[in-house]
Amino acid sequence: MKEILQYSHETNLEIISKFNDGDLHYVITESSKKLISHILNSQTIWNNRINGGEVIDVWKVWEPEKLKEIEERNYQIALKILEERELDEIISFSDTKNKSQQNSISDIIFHVVNRATYYRGQIAAEFREKKIEPVSGDFVNYKRKA
Repeated sequence: MKEILQYSHETNLEIISKFNDGDLHYVITESSKKLISHILNSQTIWNNRINGGEVIDVWKVWEPEKLKEIEERNYQIALKILEERELDEIISFSDTKNKSQQNSISDIIFHVVNRATYYRGQIAAEFREKKIEPVSGDFVNYKRKA
């Protein structure tokens, strides 16, 4: 589980670096900014659900210079969860419709990484449209670099 978190973290950081890379910010779409913020906000929400923290606006758009800080914080919290909690522990929480739900920590972590991958694919498509080299989100490519 730690490896897939690290994969997601490092891939997010590569994308975030594009948002802060010289003049690229002039061509990166508002939609891409919204998507990377959504990835980070979702991670924060799920970390908070596990740890009993507050729910934040999942669609809040962050300034590019804040993205790395948020990603680093999310990753450190997720690592701490892995160290201190059991993966099969069931977490009870209220979903966005205020309905009570339960999931295991391992299912939550898989969900967070899987959804982030989905949204990173959308960012990659938008980058291609703007002639920006997208970050590879392929796990097998990540493994080859390791």
